[in-house]
Amino acid sequence: MPTATKAIYTGKAKDIFETEDPNVLRAYFRDSATAFNAQKKGEIHDKGKVNATISALLFNLVEQNGIKTHFIKQISENELLIKKVNIIPLEVIVRNIAAGSLCKRLGMKEGKILKAPIVEFSYKKDELNDPLLTRAYIKNALEITDDKTLDYITDLTLKANEIFKDFFLKIGIKVVDFKLEYGFDKDGCLLLADELSPDNFRFWDAKTNEKLDKDRFRQDLGNVEGAYQEMLKRVKEGSKNFSTQSSKPNSQSFSVRVQVLSKSDILDPQGQAVEKALTSMGYKDIKDVKIGKEVVFKIKSESSEKAKTEVNQMCERLLANPVIEDYRIEITG
Repeated sequence: MPTATKAIYTGKAKDIFETEDPNVLRAYFRDSATAFNAQKKGEIHDKGKVNATISALLFNLVEQNGIKTHFIKQISENELLIKKVNIIPLEVIVRNIAAGSLCKRLGMKEGKILKAPIVEFSYKKDELNDPLLTRAYIKNALEITDDKTLDYITDLTLKANEIFKDFFLKIGIKVVDFKLEYGFDKDGCLLLADELSPDNFRFWDAKTNEKLDKDRFRQDLGNVEGAYQEMLKRVKEGSKNFSTQSSKPNSQSFSVRVQVLSKSDILDPQGQAVEKALTSMGYKDIKDVKIGKEVVFKIKSESSEKAKTEVNQMCERLLANPVIEDYRIEITG
């Protein structure tokens, strides 16, 4: 059990505690089980230990593949040390196979393999039943974040999806869908947060389609504890195999072209000077001239999606000033 300090946050299955470091928190995973926004409640023996350990192993997996997370280390069977982040109130959902609410909304048969992974957003608000959101709702109604951050989150999430699908297929598991959360640390760095466990993933056995996640609790399928223990066993086996291999799969070369221009509402003296000169030369129909820069280079990456994610990070950190500049990325290869 955690030490006798008051939790600063109590969730459906986790308690978060402060530590001596104001930028580090302690997450304690309970055996509590909930479904349908806590309308159904129960206990799963050793679920806290399973979820804490699987989360630690999967956070390590994505960290080794270039995705930054809030995870620091596992300090007990039930506890993780994590970086303090300001959570973005969005649930980022990835769907590879039709299941759950997607089937209910679209009248689709469970098990249909989707043409391509779908990323969707819902409002992290239990009292509203986590409603599905469009980008317009996110940006203009709730004003949670902007297009660039949503693009970046989407790219990171698709990258994580490829990492997970590859890892789990090797241990005989299909990744049906999952939910991620993100937050900003004290330096403004976007980090993958929350947990990575059978509570927020749908896992099916690759041969039998047996459900090995919280759906066993949701749907009263029985043997919930056995399913969680089986997932822990397989993830541990997969992690051992992964640690003996190179963390970087075969890469290929991509050509990258980044165009950077001042935002439309930002004054561009160079552009105005050129526009004035062109007008004086008789080119009366010239308007809104912008003078920018173009950066061209090659990058090695596992896929164009992962290359785009890396280039997005470069633009946000160095190639462009996101406050006053827009950028466009073209990747070929």
